[in-house]
Amino acid sequence: MSPSTSSSPRRPGWPLVCAVLALALGIALALVVPGIVAEVGPALAAPRSSVSEETPAAAASSSGAVAAEAVAGALHSGLDGAPGTAAAAVTEVGSDFVLAGESAERPMAPASNQKLLSALSIAEHVDPYERLATRVVAGEGSGELTLVAGGDTLLAPGEGDPEAVDGHAGLGTLAQRTARALRERSPQAVPGPVSVAVDTSLFTGADTNPAWDPEDLESGEITRVAPIALYSHRVPAADGSDPGGSGRRPKDPAGAVVAEFAQRLGTALDGAEVTVRAASRAPEGAAELARVESAPVHEQSAYMLEHSDNSLAETLARVAAARSGREASVDGVRDLLPATLAEHGIDAAGLRVLDASGMAAGDRVTATTLAQTVRTLVSEPRFGPYGRGLPVAGGTGTLAERFDDAEEGAARGVARAKTGTLLDVIALTGYVQREDGHVLVYSVVLNGVKGHTAEAKDRVDRTVAALARSA
Repeated sequence: MSPSTSSSPRRPGWPLVCAVLALALGIALALVVPGIVAEVGPALAAPRSSVSEETPAAAASSSGAVAAEAVAGALHSGLDGAPGTAAAAVTEVGSDFVLAGESAERPMAPASNQKLLSALSIAEHVDPYERLATRVVAGEGSGELTLVAGGDTLLAPGEGDPEAVDGHAGLGTLAQRTARALRERSPQAVPGPVSVAVDTSLFTGADTNPAWDPEDLESGEITRVAPIALYSHRVPAADGSDPGGSGRRPKDPAGAVVAEFAQRLGTALDGAEVTVRAASRAPEGAAELARVESAPVHEQSAYMLEHSDNSLAETLARVAAARSGREASVDGVRDLLPATLAEHGIDAAGLRVLDASGMAAGDRVTATTLAQTVRTLVSEPRFGPYGRGLPVAGGTGTLAERFDDAEEGAARGVARAKTGTLLDVIALTGYVQREDGHVLVYSVVLNGVKGHTAEAKDRVDRTVAALARSA
């Protein structure tokens, strides 16, 4: 049957449209991937003498079995003799071609590699440049205030530091702004007593996950999750500074914040007494008096990955759940992560999501899923700000003390990865640039390593170094 007169003029245009779309995607990838790679360090930022001018996808298809055999040989030699049970997958940025794997479809306990699924979910549902606001609004009665939690759990007790991520916004700053607003409302004096409550209704449901080991809660590895906290759910040091990972956990994160704010506000009001009321929702349509805002969410996500911050992972995942239209709860996060993988066509066979941080021993994910997650983060142009958050091998965050042996040196400065460490788990998922300029995405997960974690770390690091040398 011959085409109709009305449809025939359109047919020659479709190949052109497809070609233009393909070219636009290629240009976007060409711009974004090198930008992310350059963030790894000088070794990745500087071109290598043997860098191919082909795209990673074209290189994979043109090099065929030779490249795949070299990568497979590097992977298997690195994992040979590793303790426990191993699963691994290696692919390339910009390509669906799987270069090598070992039990890549076996569901494994991921430990903190679970945070990669959370990072992708955050990237998908939260604008990278959004700042989480902590607000003070007027209450129903005279002198009544409500501190409204907006998801920022990296608050400092005093002045905020505009150059920091943890402590970017401060309660001291918020108190000063609130005092100024109250004086503007009542130029003569602050009318009557002042009281403040905290509104934590952004998050719903239980503030702890039933899948977490009680011992991890007792030790402070994880804690109650609130939409407002100081220093990522830590008790500040005596001088008000960030206590770091060794800081104690508050029994009531939101309660600790509102108590600190009330004290700071009293000082800002020339010593006026400010009391704390029971937690309650802010009145609908309440007038905003003051606010402080966090560092951009993509910087918080990068901080979460670099420091493997369990509490921040749980907080940001709940924020992402809320942005997606789900409940900001344990169940909302459990639904969000698999749904995000599905949106990107990522293989989720064997997936079991119990939390956002990987502290739940029952989490399960394959090396294939982890590798595809990282490849998506670093190759989709719109995720550019989020794709730069992984620690540098031998340089930053949880990888600062890794890759320190001669056999591991080839990956120093040219690899980024998210670590995963539990008593029985060692995992590493990220990307590395080979000497020929190709960027490999890898996931290596070892389970059953209790009592052999140091050996397992070395074996994983040597595997990544072997991948760097596999060209």
